[in-house]
Amino acid sequence: MSHSLQRTTISLPKTLLAGVDRLVHDGLAANRSQLIAAAVEAELRRREREQINARFAAMASDADYQTEVAQLMREFATTDRECWEALSPQDAR
Repeated sequence: MSHSLQRTTISLPKTLLAGVDRLVHDGLAANRSQLIAAAVEAELRRREREQINARFAAMASDADYQTEVAQLMREFATTDRECWEALSPQDAR
């Protein structure tokens, strides 16, 4: 997949830049830009997962949501059982 690039300037502490350069020198990235872009992507994914997890945690304590889930489970219980029985080997019945 092709990504369009936009040039920017960032400032990093000298020790952090030295670490980036070591990783590039050791062959873990083609260049500084690639390594920094990968690190930013990883951080964005981590924060997105954090937000999703926080939403799920909120759902666990939401009484209205729990009531709705319980109702859906009751409505699908028969269908779920029939499906599992259809998928089970004959001798397991």
